[in-house]
Amino acid sequence: MGHRLADSSSLYLRSHADNPVDWFPWGAEAFAEARRRDVPVFVSIGYAACHWCHVMARESFEDATLATALNERFVAIKVDREEHPDVDDTYMAATQAMTGQGGWPMSVFTLPDGRVFHAGTYFPPRRIGQVPSFAEVLDAVHTAWTQRREEVETSAEQIAASLGAQRRQQAGLATTVHTQHDDAASPASAGNPAAAPLLAGAEVDELVTQALAVLAEQEDTVHGGFGSAPKFPPSPLLGFLLEEAAWDRASPAAGLAIRTLESLSRSALFDQVEGGFARYATDLAWALPHFEKMLYDNAQLLGHSARLSVHPAADPEQRERAERQARMSIDWLTRRMLLEDSGLLASSLDADTVDEAGHHAEGATYLFTDAELHQVALAVGLSETEAQQLVELNHGVPADEHGAKTGAPPHVTPETPRTLHFDAPLTGAQTRLWEQALPELRRRRAERLQPARDEKVVAAWNAQTISSLAVAATLWADQALLDDAQELAQRLWQTHVTLDDDDGAARVDRISYAGRRGEELGGLADHAHLAVACFQLSSAGAQNPAQDPAQNPAQSSADPADWRDRGAAVLRMMLKTFVRKQDGELQLLESADDDGLLAAAQHGPLFATPLDGPEPSSVAALAQALQMAEALELLSAEDLRPEQILQHVKLAAAKAPTVVGASLLVARRSARKSPAFRFLGGTAQDLAEVRRAGALHGVPVEPVAEALVQPGAALRLSVCLNALGSMVCLPPVDSLQDALEGLR
Repeated sequence: MGHRLADSSSLYLRSHADNPVDWFPWGAEAFAEARRRDVPVFVSIGYAACHWCHVMARESFEDATLATALNERFVAIKVDREEHPDVDDTYMAATQAMTGQGGWPMSVFTLPDGRVFHAGTYFPPRRIGQVPSFAEVLDAVHTAWTQRREEVETSAEQIAASLGAQRRQQAGLATTVHTQHDDAASPASAGNPAAAPLLAGAEVDELVTQALAVLAEQEDTVHGGFGSAPKFPPSPLLGFLLEEAAWDRASPAAGLAIRTLESLSRSALFDQVEGGFARYATDLAWALPHFEKMLYDNAQLLGHSARLSVHPAADPEQRERAERQARMSIDWLTRRMLLEDSGLLASSLDADTVDEAGHHAEGATYLFTDAELHQVALAVGLSETEAQQLVELNHGVPADEHGAKTGAPPHVTPETPRTLHFDAPLTGAQTRLWEQALPELRRRRAERLQPARDEKVVAAWNAQTISSLAVAATLWADQALLDDAQELAQRLWQTHVTLDDDDGAARVDRISYAGRRGEELGGLADHAHLAVACFQLSSAGAQNPAQDPAQNPAQSSADPADWRDRGAAVLRMMLKTFVRKQDGELQLLESADDDGLLAAAQHGPLFATPLDGPEPSSVAALAQALQMAEALELLSAEDLRPEQILQHVKLAAAKAPTVVGASLLVARRSARKSPAFRFLGGTAQDLAEVRRAGALHGVPVEPVAEALVQPGAALRLSVCLNALGSMVCLPPVDSLQDALEGLR
């Protein structure tokens, strides 16, 4: 039955190829078939690392009776949400609006034109309380379709109209001018940058103060982080907090960032054996993760830990712990996520481990019993006393999600497998004890069954990793790590980017497998993150390219100006594909939606959201690309400016700061008039310090001519304020601190 999925490039789709369900991949063909048969469409959305997706597949999609009902009454579509984030975004909005919650697997029923009329997430094989079984859902939807068609179509029309209005309203927050005195708003003219007034320094100061006050109220002062369970790392917010604290170490942002990162790094969310963060925790204390590891989480958290490792607001022990964690994550990326065939990074590791009998066990690879820890300690030569100390360090919990949610105290014996979780940061002596045990822990871990790896390459996630690696390499003056970042970037460029012959704009494809790119244009996020990565590499500086580029093609474009120009080419593609002006209104699109299926589902285009999720919003990513381009003098007076798409910060900073962290970061940089360091002379050590300060404070360094770097030369440094309307370089100084003080 699954012949249409058998040759799919998606691991998630291929895993359903043997189902008795007659699956279609996402596309116009499936909806045309539904129209031909006059049946509704069942859209099932998930991803390879999703635990409950596996559960529903085993319980329902492998069941012959349920498959027969699906095949006879519906056209069934299977969607990999990581391949089609725009599809996922559209139908997630519908699911949340109709049920009050969302998640994966997502189960959506639509008309043959894509408009939703019923939605949910996981449905069990048998009714559980008020949750109907999947069979009951299929029967109810079929009955509604055959006996109350007019009612179904009316409902679908109302839902589509509501979704479209909601999307337009949310997207308009970013581009509509708001005043402090009233709620009146008028569309910002796309053709007149002055229509979206610059976020001035004093105004941004007030917004940041308000945001930090709200965050202080929302902080979990016991366990760290924000919000309730399930608890997610606030990755986009942390970048803003760390940069704010770099400018002002007395700011409340410093404590918020440090406490959160310290809590995450000592918790079970972080893999204390191999490195890398799991997706989220099911409990408040971060002791029980959902065990899948996603590249986008680790890409962001790696950069944040690297910043903390040199941060002036952190104490020496905090900096040391942060660097250890960051380097462990880099090692994990290299060993577990780097693909040999393409040299790019895979998208995720599964939450489940599957044995030879096909039994799934969530997190089984990562759990250790107290008895095992004791054996490990003795095996590496620790004394009995030290072995007991090692065991007592761990305050992990059994992998019982239900128990964690209810707060029931787990019954733990020396033979109970549980997570590795520390209630407090390890002291130096405790760290040395743990480090002695690590080789044996890793050896035993390697002998276990391992979670599957989804080898899909996602452009946006690889680009975010490149940015973080470039920042870490700059902060640590690590030449080898910067080489690795450039090599990864070059391979991403070679595999995912095509230059337009007419204007040199760089098209970015979202997906590749085994070095073979997918067919669909990447979305706004893919382009924006790659542009930012190119600008980060430009600021990080050149490494020594290979004498013969043919011997090392990954190093064939190491010049900072080359990376700057590549970022500009990606930016050109964004501005002509995802930014449009209609009736005097500026509109940002999340994706091109060439077949129009998503437009039908929500009565209009898929506008880009300005609110962060696990990743920075695509609007914030575009704003960051624009701001860095402005700082590097790549924008003209006719181009879109970052301030034009940051209007939502005025409304959300004091109400929901956790979802505008990435935008606050860009607003802060823009209010400083998009500064850049201009290195006018000095030693190689001087240049390294300038670049380090730039990476920490969000100030790019303009490409530096080799002749300006001389042994024994005195430092001469200028700060150029490159925002349109400013365009002035401050008088040169001979001190990095003086340059920073000028910006403060």
